[in-house]
Amino acid sequence: MVGIPADDLTEIIASRVMEVDGKPQFHVRIGRPKLAPEGRSWFCAYEIVGPLTNRRGRFGGEDAMQALVNAIYCISVDVESCAENAQGRLSWFGDFKDFGLPSPPIRSEGEVSGPK
Repeated sequence: MVGIPADDLTEIIASRVMEVDGKPQFHVRIGRPKLAPEGRSWFCAYEIVGPLTNRRGRFGGEDAMQALVNAIYCISVDVESCAENAQGRLSWFGDFKDFGLPSPPIRSEGEVSGPK
């Protein structure tokens, strides 16, 4: 998307603190979805900050809901692949495997979402 403002995280709508080595040092923040400047699509910014991780990202969608869901899927992937997790140091309420984030859906080629 073109023309997305540099500071997308002015209004945080959700956050999570996770532990690194048992200490609350890993922060995930999600900004309010915003209509893109061109007025047709939406984007949702997020930030992940830990001792070894400093990631800001955003993901778009056709509406605010899709942008938010897509951003949460990106956060899930970013948290799973961060250095703190790769080193086995990241946990959430003592759990080192389940961080309470949804995994992106994997669909077969040609599969369509919706009622079956």
